[in-house]
Amino acid sequence: DATGHCVWTGAFLLIQCLHELAEFDIGNKRVIEFGCGTGIGGLAMMLVNNSSIVPSNICFTDNDPDALKVCERNCELNNLPETSYSTRELSWGEDADQTDVFDIALATDVLYDVDLIEPLFTTVSRCIPSKGIFILSHIPRACYNEGNPPEAVEDLEKYIIDQAVNYNLHLEAIIRPPKEDGLTPEISDWCPVTSFVGGGILLFRRS
Repeated sequence: DATGHCVWTGAFLLIQCLHELAEFDIGNKRVIEFGCGTGIGGLAMMLVNNSSIVPSNICFTDNDPDALKVCERNCELNNLPETSYSTRELSWGEDADQTDVFDIALATDVLYDVDLIEPLFTTVSRCIPSKGIFILSHIPRACYNEGNPPEAVEDLEKYIIDQAVNYNLHLEAIIRPPKEDGLTPEISDWCPVTSFVGGGILLFRRS
């Protein structure tokens, strides 16, 4: 499965809107990224020129060891200090009890299958403390399986938000993508604004 070996639209959305996260006091915190793939989401946070965003440390996780190798190489190429990051193979749900507690959880474009919502939220809820933050950069492109509820098909974002409450994750804010003239040139070279339609950065706080 090469899912984690390329950069998906949700990561570009996070990069585009990264500075808007500064108001949520996420800087100098311990971060865990779920389904990191190439690591572009966490790397963007580590390299941004804004101390209100940059983590003190980040743990990149993925269930694909080959994707983690790509992530590690990208960290090296971007000269991240070895003390500022770690990588770990992690399957959602199954390994949740073995995961350390972090201040902030991050995931970009990982809910490409409705059946992934439960294991992801289970793991996130166990990995962050009360008042911890979960940043989900989401593009609505999930596939649906037999038995999935019709609400997920009708309005996937609302369904995700409603399901999150069952794991003590409560929506605090949604950051929407800018209009076309608001895209940075670096992002527009890779993603037309239509790629972000229906997407948003969902920011949850754990109760």
